[in-house]
Amino acid sequence: MQEMWKNFFTSGPFIPHGHCYLWHTPLVWLHLTSDSIIALAYFSIPITLVYFISKREDLPFNWIFALFGAFIVACGITHIFELWTLWHPTYWLSGIMKAITALISFATAILLVDLMPQALALPSPAQLESANRLLESEIVERQLAEAALQKAKEELEIRVEERTAELKFQTQQLELANRLLESEIVERQLAEAALQKAKEELEIRVEERTAELKSQTQQLEQALSELKQTQSNLIHSEKMSSLGQLVAGIAHEINNPINFIYGNVTPARQYANSLLELVNLYQEQYPNPLPVVQEKIKYVDLDFIISDLPKILTSINNGAERIFGIVKSLRIFSRHDEAEMKLADIHEGIDSTLMILQSRLNANPGLAKIQVIKEYGNLPQIECYPGQLNQVFMNILANAIDALEDDSHSEAIAANEANRPLIKISTKLLDSEAVEIRISNNGPEITEAVLNQLFNPFFTTKPVGKGIGLGLSIGYQIITARHKGELQCISAPGQGAEFIIKIPISLQECFKNLQKT
Repeated sequence: MQEMWKNFFTSGPFIPHGHCYLWHTPLVWLHLTSDSIIALAYFSIPITLVYFISKREDLPFNWIFALFGAFIVACGITHIFELWTLWHPTYWLSGIMKAITALISFATAILLVDLMPQALALPSPAQLESANRLLESEIVERQLAEAALQKAKEELEIRVEERTAELKFQTQQLELANRLLESEIVERQLAEAALQKAKEELEIRVEERTAELKSQTQQLEQALSELKQTQSNLIHSEKMSSLGQLVAGIAHEINNPINFIYGNVTPARQYANSLLELVNLYQEQYPNPLPVVQEKIKYVDLDFIISDLPKILTSINNGAERIFGIVKSLRIFSRHDEAEMKLADIHEGIDSTLMILQSRLNANPGLAKIQVIKEYGNLPQIECYPGQLNQVFMNILANAIDALEDDSHSEAIAANEANRPLIKISTKLLDSEAVEIRISNNGPEITEAVLNQLFNPFFTTKPVGKGIGLGLSIGYQIITARHKGELQCISAPGQGAEFIIKIPISLQECFKNLQKT
C-alpha cells in the first residue's frame, strides 16, 4: 500500500511532459502561457459567481451556480497540472484530478438537464411587465377613489364645524337666559324679605313661579337634548348619504365597463378556439411548412400560446365575475332604494359590509392579516331598515379593525403566532320573535370607564381627526329606537371586546305589542 501511494505522488518511470515537446523553448512557453492564462480565467470565474450568488439571494436555484463554480475550479486545477507535468511526471495525480473534474462536470450536466423545465417555467419579462401595468392601473384607480373619499370627508368636516358654531351660539344664548332667571330669583328673594307682611301671598307666587321655571327648564333641557340628537343624526345621515351615493356611483361606473368585458369574453373565447382549430388543421394538412413559417412558429412559441390562451381567457372571465361580486356588494351596502322597512337577509348585509372592508382585513405592511370567522345560524328574513342595519355593522366592524391595528397590540399579536388578529361573527335565533348577532375581536380590552360612555354622542377614544364619536351613538339609536332592540358591549382582560345585538324578527308586531302595553 505504501508503495502504491509512493508511486502515486512520485514520478516513477515516466518522463516529464516537456520531453514530448523536445524542450523546444517557444513551444514550451506557448503551452506554459496558454495554460496559465486559462487557469487564471478559470479561477476568476468562480469568484465572480460566488459574488453574484451573495448579492442575489432571491435566485430560485442558486446552487447550480455553485456547482458550475466547482466544475470550473476543477478545470483550472487540471490546467495547473498540465504546467506541473511539463517538468514533473506525476501523471497518476494528474489523472485522478481529471477524473474528479469529469465526475463534477458529468453531475453538473445531469442536474442542469433536470433543472431546465424549472428554468423554462420562470415568467418572461413580457409577463412581468404586463403584471406591472395591471398593478399600476389598479393603483391609479385606488388613488382616485381615495381622493374622492378625502373630498367628501373635508366637506363633512366643514359642515360639522358650521353646525358646531351654531350650537355654541345657541348655548351662549341659553346661558344668558339662565343668568337672567337667576337674577330675577335673587330680586324676588330680596322683595320677600322686604315684604314680610305679604309672606303667604308671596310664597304662593314664588312657588307658582318656581314651578313654571322648572317646567321651562325641563323644556329647555329636553329641547337641547333633542337638538343634540338631531345634530348627530343629521351629521351621520349626511355622511352615510354621501358615502352611499359615492359607493353607488362607483358601482354604477364599474358595472358598465365590466359588462362590456364580461359580454365579450365568450365570443373572444369562441374566436380563439376557432383560430386554434384552424392552426391545428393547417398543421395536420401541412406537416412540413416552409422554413420561414417554421422559424416564426419557433419564435412566437406557438405550442405555449395554444396551451396558455384558453387559460388567459378563463382568468379574464374569473376576474370579471369577481368584479361583479364586488359591485353587487357595493349596491347591497348602499341600499338607496331600501330606506323603508322591509324583509331582509341579515347575513347578506354582513357579507356585503365585509366585502367593502376587505382591503383593511388583508395583510398590510407592519400589520398581520385579520382573520374573520363566521358562524351563521339558520335565520329567517326579518322586518327591518336594511340600510341602517348595514351602517351599524360597518361602524362596529370598522372599530374592531381600528382596535386590532393599534400599534402596541399589533406587535404583541405578531409576536404570538397562536393569537393572530381575529374577528368573529355569529348569529342565532333566540326564539320565534328575536335574533341575536355577536361581533367580537381579540383586540385590547375596553375599560369600565369607557364602557359607561361608549354609546354617548361625540365620545371617542381615537386621536383627533380619526373619529368624531358618532358611529356607535347612531348605531345605538338605530338598534334601540328604530328597531326596538338591544345593543350592548362586554369586555374582559385578555378577551378583547364583544358587541351583542338583539332585534325582533317582526318589527310591526313589536310596535303593536308596545301600543297595547
